[in-house]
Amino acid sequence: MSPLPRVRIISTGTEITQGLYADTNAQELSRRLLDRGFAVTGHCAVPDDREAIREAIHACFGRCELIIATGGIGPTEDDLNRAIFADLWEVGLRRVNRAETMMRDRFQRRGMTMPESNLVQASVPQGSRPLLNFWGTAAGFIMPARGERPLAMVMPGVPAEWRGMFDRYFARVVEPMFPNRQPRCVHTLHVALMPESAVNECVQDLFTADPRVEVGILAKRGRIRLRLAAAMDQQEAIAELAARMRERLPEAAIFAEGPEEATLEQAAVDALRRTKKRVACAESCTGGGIAQRLTNVPGSSEVLEESVVTYSNDAKRRWLDVPADVLETHGAVSGECALAMAEGLLKRTSADATIAVTGIAGPGGATPGKPVGTVWIALADRAGSRKARHCRFTGDRESVREWTENHALEMVRCWALGLPLPRP
Repeated sequence: MSPLPRVRIISTGTEITQGLYADTNAQELSRRLLDRGFAVTGHCAVPDDREAIREAIHACFGRCELIIATGGIGPTEDDLNRAIFADLWEVGLRRVNRAETMMRDRFQRRGMTMPESNLVQASVPQGSRPLLNFWGTAAGFIMPARGERPLAMVMPGVPAEWRGMFDRYFARVVEPMFPNRQPRCVHTLHVALMPESAVNECVQDLFTADPRVEVGILAKRGRIRLRLAAAMDQQEAIAELAARMRERLPEAAIFAEGPEEATLEQAAVDALRRTKKRVACAESCTGGGIAQRLTNVPGSSEVLEESVVTYSNDAKRRWLDVPADVLETHGAVSGECALAMAEGLLKRTSADATIAVTGIAGPGGATPGKPVGTVWIALADRAGSRKARHCRFTGDRESVREWTENHALEMVRCWALGLPLPRP
C-alpha cells in the first residue's frame, strides 16, 4: 500500500468511452497530483449512464482517500454527476446563490438570455463545499469524507474550466487535508533525435545510482525525456544525478532541461532569439507544419522571416527556382531538390538561413528506391553552408510528418547555436 494519499480519477462522458475524444483530463491530473505528493491508483472513464457512474464512484469507497471527477455537471439531461454524488452521500441538492448570480452575469455580458435549465449548474450537494466557476458556468464541489466514502472533488470536464478550478482551490482547500504528503521535485532532461536504446546505454547504470531519486525514460517520435523525481527536500540529489547524465550524453542532444514540458519549437525559437538570427521555411511533405509549430511559440515573429508551402513540382519551380533538370533527373524527393529549395528561398528572403523539407509521407506515393517515409531535409545559410540530410521514417502519415518536423526544428536549433547538426 502506498504511503501517499491514494487518488482515483473518474472521467465522465460517452464521447470518451466511444473513442471520440482521448481522456487527456486524467493524464494531466495524474501528472499534477504526483508532483504534489499524491499516488494516483486508477483511472476510470465512464459513459453518461447513471448505473455506470454510480458503480465507478462506489468502487472507490474504501480504496482511496480522494476521488477527482471531471465532467457530468453541465445543464443537460445526461449530466448526472451532481445528483449521483448527492445520492451516494445520502444528501439532497442546494442552490448556491453566488454561482447563480455569476452565471446570469456571464450570459448578460454576452447579450444573451440565460435558459432557466442552466440553473441546475448552480446546485451542489448539501454539505459540500461549492467551487465557483470563473471560467464557465457549472459550479464544482468538494464532498467531505464520511465513513468509507473518500473526499471527492468534482469539476467540469472542459479543460479550461477544471484547470482554473483546480489551480484556485486544490492547494488551499484539498492539500491541507493531507498534511503527511511528500510533494515531489521533478527535473527533466529533454533529448532530441537519439534512439531510446542509445540514450539508455549512456545512462543505464545511473537509473539506480541514487535510491533517493526515481528515474524514468519516455520516448516519442524523436524526443526522449529523462525524468528525475524525488522528495522536495532531495533537490540536491536530483541536481547531482542530472549533472552525471549530462556528462554522459552528447552536448548537442540535450535541447532543454528543467521543466517537465518542453518542445523542440520552443528550443529552436529560444536559440534563434539568443543568437539574433532569422530563418525561413520551404515545406513540401509537412504542409506548413514546421512554420505552424514555430509560430505557436510567443515571440516567434522575431525569428521567423517567412514560410512557403511548395507541394507540387510546378510550385517548387515558380516560387523557389528549383531547376527543371533537378526535378527531372533526381525527382522532388531528393537531396538535390531539398538543397535547391533551401537555396532558392535564401535568394528570395533576407533570412540568415533557410530550412527545406521534401518527402513521401504516405500512404501512397512510393516509387522504386523511394519508399514511404523517405525524407530529405536541407539547410542553407548566408555563410555558404549547405547541408542535406536523408532520413527514412516509419509509421503512418502523421508520424512521418512529425518526425520530419522534429528533425528540421532540431537542425535549426543546432545551426543557430553552432552545434553539430543531428544525424538521422
